[in-house]
Amino acid sequence: MKNLHERAVEAAIRFVERKGYEVLDRNWSCESVAGRLDLVAMDEDAIVFIDVTAANREEGGFSEGNLTREQFELLAATWLEGYPPEGDVPVRFDGIDMIVVNAGRALLRHHINKLGSLAESFA
Repeated sequence: MKNLHERAVEAAIRFVERKGYEVLDRNWSCESVAGRLDLVAMDEDAIVFIDVTAANREEGGFSEGNLTREQFELLAATWLEGYPPEGDVPVRFDGIDMIVVNAGRALLRHHINKLGSLAESFA
């Protein structure tokens, strides 16, 4: 059986695809930077880096994310270095947090632009 985080990432993929995002990458990591990018997606013209968290209802409320701001930004910069977009492309940092209610249901919170104002374009 898959662990809670893997199931949460799969649910997050279904959620963002229903919203029209195109998933570019999932569970991406590199040896030189601690942490992992759960999802990388395109939302219209922006590349979106998404941190996914999940907690069982018994654990309390929403988790606040797996990555520090510095880790999130460094992982995104490293991913962009390996997959440079064509032209100027805005980037954004989102969080999808879930509380699992039962085997087939979860309460989901999509925090769009969780690090503040839209990041500058990546060129």
